[in-house]
Amino acid sequence: MPGDFIAVGRVTTFQGNRGEVRVLPFTDSPEQFSPGTKLRATRKGVAKALEVESVRCHKRFIIVKFAGIQCIDDAKLLRGAQLEVDKSQLVALPEGEYYVFQIEGLEVLTTEGRYLGKIVRVVEGVAHDIYEVAPGQGKSGGQEKILIPAVREIVKSIDLEQGHVIVDLIPGLE
Repeated sequence: MPGDFIAVGRVTTFQGNRGEVRVLPFTDSPEQFSPGTKLRATRKGVAKALEVESVRCHKRFIIVKFAGIQCIDDAKLLRGAQLEVDKSQLVALPEGEYYVFQIEGLEVLTTEGRYLGKIVRVVEGVAHDIYEVAPGQGKSGGQEKILIPAVREIVKSIDLEQGHVIVDLIPGLE
C-alpha cells in the first residue's frame, strides 16, 4: 500500500470469540478508529489492509472488530500487529495540538533567536510532554541533550511551516 503511514495503535490480544481485538491506542483521538476507517496492520514485516467494522472503548483499550475477521482464530493472527493509518487520513487535531511526528525534527530557537538544536524525541510525561532536544553544532562542553517541558509558559510558539519552535527558557533548563 503506497503512502506515508503513521502508527496509531497496537493489537495486544483478541477480545471474546467473535473476531474482536484489543488495541492499545497511540493517539488521544479514539475517532481515529471510527467504523469505515481503513488501517494497515503490520506484523513480522507483513502488511494487511483492514477496515474497521465496529469499535468500543474498554478501560484504556479500544475494542475493534475488523471486516473479514470473524472468529477468535482470525483475531489471534493479528496479535502484536502495529496499526497504521495513511498520513492523509489522520484525524484533524484541535488548533494548538500536534502529532508527535510533526514535532520531532523541528528546530528549537529561544525568544532571542538563539538556536538550541532539534527535537529528537517527544517523551510522554504524566502532566505534560517533554521535548528532548539535541544541541546544535556550536555547543561544546555542555550537556548532551536539553529537556524542555511542553508547557505554554516555556513553549511560546510552534510553526510547522517554518519548521521551528520558539521557547522562553527558564534558568536551569540548559
